[in-house]
Amino acid sequence: MLKLNNIEVVYSDVILVLHGVTLQVDDGKIVALLGANGAGKTTTLKAISGLLRTELGQITRGSIELDGTCIDRLGPETIVQSGIIQVLEGRRLFAHLSVEENLVVGALGRRGGANNIKSDLEMVYHYLPRLRDLRASTSGYLSGGEQQMLVIGRALMSHPKVMLLDEPSLGLAPLLVEEIFEIIKRINQQEKTSILLVEQIAQATLGIADYGYVMELGRVVLDGPADKLRDNEDIKEFYLGLTQLGERKSYREVKHYKRRKRWLG
Repeated sequence: MLKLNNIEVVYSDVILVLHGVTLQVDDGKIVALLGANGAGKTTTLKAISGLLRTELGQITRGSIELDGTCIDRLGPETIVQSGIIQVLEGRRLFAHLSVEENLVVGALGRRGGANNIKSDLEMVYHYLPRLRDLRASTSGYLSGGEQQMLVIGRALMSHPKVMLLDEPSLGLAPLLVEEIFEIIKRINQQEKTSILLVEQIAQATLGIADYGYVMELGRVVLDGPADKLRDNEDIKEFYLGLTQLGERKSYREVKHYKRRKRWLG
């Protein structure tokens, strides 16, 4: 469904951030995009959603296709209407609006968005029942977990073909992370929504994903089926700090992989 072909991204005409990134999200699948801070994950999402130009970024090489149609030269509003929705990192909300008003805003970006809003709200409340109880509450007063549910629900209101999720676990307690990931999995299975999930929590992310990519310094350095990546010794060592013997390495020892360049070997 979604394909990135050898994408190169430059900021301010001088800073090369992505170096030939190629990946794809198949129809109805969850694809994980893993990597440390600064690896280029968020830039990859913004390249897809058309938000690069708001930050003086541009795609200087390669192409992005949705259902075989090139979208990398389209504006973000057109990309939204084509069925790609990005849920930005940091739970961006209209804090002064109620929960339900925020959800309704999510429907307005799609073609015919004013139609069937009532049934769309019921769909969101089906997946996120806590929002039904909070629908009249001011969004800015919600907890972090509730706000994360709200931004996912707002994206769902647009009936996306592809949902781009940028670190939905950020700042949440482990039990809430588990709940959010379960919601993402249910949406994917029941709505058949394709999802590109950017995360740093490798084990939990690969637990719900079908396929995964690992990024380092603007490049994809490893990819494969999620179950195989989950058992990969490099993933265990560099993301979980575990060696083959189950010992936990220090952060300094784990970072040696940058010098050994084992990803690229």
